[in-house]
Amino acid sequence: MMDLLLIKNADVYAPEHLGKRDVLMGGGKILKLQDHLDENFGDLSAEIVDASGLMMAPGFVDQHVHVIGAGGEAGFFSRTPEMQVSQIVPHGITTVVGLHGTDGTARNIEALYAKVCSLEAEGITARMLTGSFEMPSASLTGSVRRDIIFVDKVIGAKTALSDRRSSQPTRAEVEHLLAQAYTAGLVSGKRGYTHIHMGNGKRRLDMLMDIIRETELPPYLMIPTHVNRDESLFEQSIEFAKLGGIIDITSGIAPEYGFEGTIKPSEAIRRCLDAGVDPRQVTMSSDANGCMAVYDSQGNYAGLCVTTVETIHKEFKSLVQDEGIPMETALLFVTASPAAAIGMYPQKGHLAEGADGDLILMDSQLSIRQVYAKGKLAARDGVSVLHGAFE
Repeated sequence: MMDLLLIKNADVYAPEHLGKRDVLMGGGKILKLQDHLDENFGDLSAEIVDASGLMMAPGFVDQHVHVIGAGGEAGFFSRTPEMQVSQIVPHGITTVVGLHGTDGTARNIEALYAKVCSLEAEGITARMLTGSFEMPSASLTGSVRRDIIFVDKVIGAKTALSDRRSSQPTRAEVEHLLAQAYTAGLVSGKRGYTHIHMGNGKRRLDMLMDIIRETELPPYLMIPTHVNRDESLFEQSIEFAKLGGIIDITSGIAPEYGFEGTIKPSEAIRRCLDAGVDPRQVTMSSDANGCMAVYDSQGNYAGLCVTTVETIHKEFKSLVQDEGIPMETALLFVTASPAAAIGMYPQKGHLAEGADGDLILMDSQLSIRQVYAKGKLAARDGVSVLHGAFE
């Protein structure tokens, strides 16, 4: 028998503002979203949650999470640990895309797939990217194309550009990767995009912008990330977005988090809007569990900077409270826009009948009170209800 959950009297942002609504969930989906729903369901019973005074929004979609850990570039001691589902959901994240960091050797693609399947079984939605910083790309089946076509959890590919840690790929290699992901997406019915780690090298986005101008590859399937890591890269990323590409701002890198020379994520998004960039061309992800070693001018190790999962909610709040961006617009960057960018909209990032039952209840200060994933309570007042088998 289906378990039903009825949330009443919430002020709903879908992310567009709908006003006060009742929401009925069952079977992991939103069954009804109406002005008023009767509490009588005949032979079926429903748990009733009164959300008076609370705002409801879609669960956050985080397209860049190092679920099996990252780092390692300063030696094995600098590897970050695996993430647990209980670390993720209290911050409003109900959909994650796992991916490799610098090290795609000691941390292999098979382990990433296993972790994504584990998180899915534990109650959230989890997908992954094939590939890594390396060229040719690491894969499960022998090719990026086959991974995307035949492996259900694989929705795109990853590579790295303009970074001393990348494989220094040629333009031909990058075009080949983009083409593999694109055609695989066509065949499999997935998005088939390529998520591109950007370093602060002097070439910046030049290669990608040349590819947009000179080839037939769709610009909206190229998603450079970490574009707020320095001023020059960020300024060029605005131009890239206006050419049709999608830019991903990293919530986990900002001066206040120890990353010198970066642009505060909420400020970067406001500047994109001021420059006339379509909000659908801008997303924000956490880079949670990422780690970057810091070196002095002689290449000597000087410390570590680590990104954390709670920053995506912190920067969303800053969009509204510090930058003065309307709630329905601020939500786009962590819900509908990333869901569309990875090919999961409108099932994700959107509250509507038939969409997945992923949602957040927040108070007037935008503090997260409850999180629901697949129609079930996942976290309450900062404490996870979901746990892994060994927590």
